[in-house]
Amino acid sequence: MNTKLTFKQIITAGAKAAGISVILNAAIFFIFKSVGILNDSVLIQPNQPLTIVPVIISSILPTLIGACVFFLFEKYSSKSFFYFSILSIVLTLVSFMSPFASVANMPLGFGIVLNIMHVVVAGDLLYFISRAKKA
Repeated sequence: MNTKLTFKQIITAGAKAAGISVILNAAIFFIFKSVGILNDSVLIQPNQPLTIVPVIISSILPTLIGACVFFLFEKYSSKSFFYFSILSIVLTLVSFMSPFASVANMPLGFGIVLNIMHVVVAGDLLYFISRAKKA
């Protein structure tokens, strides 16, 4: 994994990760919505329940921003993937508090499902960047 990736390779890996994240998180959303764990009684957005649109946006934007951050690591560090992996894991762990801190009376199951979606985004990005590094 000593080869430096170009911006195009990194953005391509990020786009693939974003696409897979959207598919997986949409599936998670609809599965848990159908069984009642994600319900309309929890208001995530200002006085609105969680819908698929924010799930899609929250799957794409952080992935592409993460790819750009990885590009900076790749440009200025010899151990870019190692440092980026640590940063991704730490930020994912910190994001676990977000659902519970930002929404009053968040049900545990609802928060856990949102945290699973966070893991999907971070995991997909790390997976596709590592594949690009190995190729």
